[in-house]
Amino acid sequence: MAGCLGGGVLTGFFVAFTAVVIAVLVFFPQMVGLGKGQTQIAITNALGELRRAPALKVATREVAVMVDASKPTELTVYPWIVPIGEPTKVELGRTTSQLVVPGNKVQYIVPLDAFKPGEEPDVREVERADGRLFVVVLPPPRVDESLVEVQSDPTKLSEAVDRDWIDHILRDDEARNAALASIRAAVLDAARAETAMFEIREKARGTVAEMIRALLPPEYKDCDIEIRWSDDPVRGDR
Repeated sequence: MAGCLGGGVLTGFFVAFTAVVIAVLVFFPQMVGLGKGQTQIAITNALGELRRAPALKVATREVAVMVDASKPTELTVYPWIVPIGEPTKVELGRTTSQLVVPGNKVQYIVPLDAFKPGEEPDVREVERADGRLFVVVLPPPRVDESLVEVQSDPTKLSEAVDRDWIDHILRDDEARNAALASIRAAVLDAARAETAMFEIREKARGTVAEMIRALLPPEYKDCDIEIRWSDDPVRGDR
């Protein structure tokens, strides 16, 4: 009787153990090195650490911009002596304000929060004649609009104001204020320019690869990592 009981316990333990192993193989193949190689698993884990923050800062850039705005000086003319009917605006002159604004700063990020819930970055191994390459596909860098630093020192601004004859008397700063208000938008436009984004995209590939490498266990740190952006042209090894 005791022997039968002991055999039943062992059988139950074996069945439970088998069920756990099957569950791990099906749902967590990375735990036993299946589905991906060990280096790929290490890279995926490193990316998991980086994804603890919603965005990955990859570069900062100083931007100088020139903005201008103009403001007309207008006279309102009514068709009758008394102010009734639809008035007509007559432009008597125009004041323009041009500002050169150096020292604005922008930040570029890789938006790691762009992945959907449960979606993982694409990490794959590519065979090459000179060895193995591990390719990581991430969302492309973009300007972080929440961190745009506009020059706040008025002594560093170069200003040229061309006032019309009436504004020489009234000294209205409306054109200057409009130019000042347009600085942030001009900085964002300059930061997103094609040449600026090309430089940031290329430099950020190496920056992100080194961030990943820094989080790898020592035995994997010498692996060759290449960062590709999700909007890069499709290559033959994809």
